[in-house]
Amino acid sequence: MLGDSRRRFAEAQLLCDAHLSFILVQATLDRHPAPDSQRRLKALLADALSRARSPFNSTGGKPVAGQPLPNSILYRGYVLLMLAGMERAGLADAESTALFDALAAQLVEALSQQLLLPSFGRSIWPCDSAPAAAGLLLHGRLRDNVESRASGERLVARLVELASLPTGFPTRVDAKGRPIESTQRATTLAWTGAFLAMASHPEARRFTATLVDGYCDHPAGSALPLAACREWPRGVKGREDAASGPLVFGGYSVGASALAIAATRLSSEHRQWHTHLLNAAREMGIRTTLERPRKQPLEAALYWWGTTVRPW
Repeated sequence: MLGDSRRRFAEAQLLCDAHLSFILVQATLDRHPAPDSQRRLKALLADALSRARSPFNSTGGKPVAGQPLPNSILYRGYVLLMLAGMERAGLADAESTALFDALAAQLVEALSQQLLLPSFGRSIWPCDSAPAAAGLLLHGRLRDNVESRASGERLVARLVELASLPTGFPTRVDAKGRPIESTQRATTLAWTGAFLAMASHPEARRFTATLVDGYCDHPAGSALPLAACREWPRGVKGREDAASGPLVFGGYSVGASALAIAATRLSSEHRQWHTHLLNAAREMGIRTTLERPRKQPLEAALYWWGTTVRPW
């Protein structure tokens, strides 16, 4: 992350593929399609189905419509959302639609047996279920599939139940949903709020409001329109990791602030926060990253997604 080899992010290739595809879909929906969008989307999907798989192989896997996909809920959720975007933008073909239907059906079956599934090995991060929940809700809507819609709603309800715990939305849980890392974090709130909002789910507001109210500030004072979000609750001195990115100026998280750009853009109640987060990103030098996106492709993709994201 940020060009620092000490901050490795295992799922970076998948996220680059997926978020670039989301940006292309959003451009098409906004009637400003990129040239040859369908070919580009298919190339990104092909990369996600091949090169981006390896970090998730520790969860095992099984074929889906002829594709050997890892069982990881994070991986499958992202691929499902990529396929949903193609369908939503009218850029799907028979092959991608068949995979969309098959993957949704496989997820419905897996979630009927265990509602919270691992992302890597046996480790379960509840926030990583948000892309899958959004993908299932969208599959239900776009393909008129009752089972997908119901499974997506059950998964959202479980995330809301965890967010209602006295300690807040846990970072990591066991297979029964019991917290292993119980401290609520800004990255998990922003991530969950943004993905649920992509599927226009009303519970997105709960996560985004908790994020803004509990973690986002104006570090330079309320008179200046610059905002940032702490990774850890106020008064908690936590460490930085791959998810949070660097912690700067006494605990403000680069990762949480970046994801909050997307979450607040999707919330009608928090548009001013969105503007102030963008202002801070510009002041901190995001322009340099955007001018040379090949040097920091994930950071650039997440920023462009956060500034263009819209409900599907």
